[in-house]
Amino acid sequence: MYFCGGFIDISNMIDLYLASDKVLLKEIGQKIKRLRVAANVSQKALAERSGVSAFSISQIENGSNPSLLTLLMILRALNALNMLYLFFEEEQLDPIAMADYLKSHPQPKRASSSKSSIVQPSKPESEW
Repeated sequence: MYFCGGFIDISNMIDLYLASDKVLLKEIGQKIKRLRVAANVSQKALAERSGVSAFSISQIENGSNPSLLTLLMILRALNALNMLYLFFEEEQLDPIAMADYLKSHPQPKRASSSKSSIVQPSKPESEW
């Protein structure tokens, strides 16, 4: 499957919508651990780089609930902020869908009166 600029193997992926929050947190923790081990970084070294305690890193790797700020600090220290690209992609409008929408939702027209129907006050004749 082609996804976010590259091919990914979906055969081992969990169904994100069927998985419980606890399972998803465990998966996120395992992913952080895999990134850390692949970078050959200890929990202590990651703690120093990220500003997050080694205890917190251990807890997160074991499936505890990190704050978003903590997650960002860890991903930044692992040079893995690219994992967040999907959160920042702008949605592309499908031109056909937009045209269909505009057809089914016509824009209201401003009410205006015809200039010929406006009665102009008559000017008093000058005494000169």
